[in-house]
Amino acid sequence: MKSNFLIIGSLMISIFLLSACSNVEKVQHIEVFVTETSEQNDEGFFETTGYKKVNSITSIEEGKNHIKTDIKAIEDFYDTEGNYLRTEIIHSSFNKSNVTQAEDGENRKEELQEPSTVLIPDKNIEQFKLDNMSKEDKEKVKEHVLSFMDRL
Repeated sequence: MKSNFLIIGSLMISIFLLSACSNVEKVQHIEVFVTETSEQNDEGFFETTGYKKVNSITSIEEGKNHIKTDIKAIEDFYDTEGNYLRTEIIHSSFNKSNVTQAEDGENRKEELQEPSTVLIPDKNIEQFKLDNMSKEDKEKVKEHVLSFMDRL
């Protein structure tokens, strides 16, 4: 009798866990773009300080009971005159349980002194965004970004 109870209990727990994990939506975005950088001045207004070129991989996994994000990026920073300043390699992850409301995250960053992004031109880059990337370009950016993650 006791063993039947354990078997039924184990079976019910297994079914519950499988059903909780079954409806997970996973999305991955691979992006290449340029955006302005800004800083707040003494009067509280934001001033453009330059721009950054970005190659990034954003992965999002969302289920009924959790959400998980993972961002890996290479960011080349330039001043308003187009002079190179620095490169940041970033890996950021975040997890949240919708059941317990527990949150967990980690941010890692390494600074380099050489431009490292790919597929972004040096001129005419105002609000540049590489739309409709080919499968080959996406794979190239993904491999390139991932190759920098071991530096963190």
